[in-house]
Amino acid sequence: MVPRRAHGRSDFEWIRERYENTEKRCSECGYVDEEGNWTSHTDGQRIVYRHVCPSCEASHEHVFDLGN
Repeated sequence: MVPRRAHGRSDFEWIRERYENTEKRCSECGYVDEEGNWTSHTDGQRIVYRHVCPSCEASHEHVFDLGN
């Protein structure tokens, strides 16, 4: 079971939304992506949050190891 925060969002959704709201500037080209559009996926062992810059296509990821 995934823990839920306020407004029915899981912790995973909350983290993704935080990245969308705080990490908008591309570290490669400086473009500010107002839309955010971070994606998240898990393989059961880790969770990966990823954003691809719409200007230069640079990829930025945050990876969390879920451990055993």
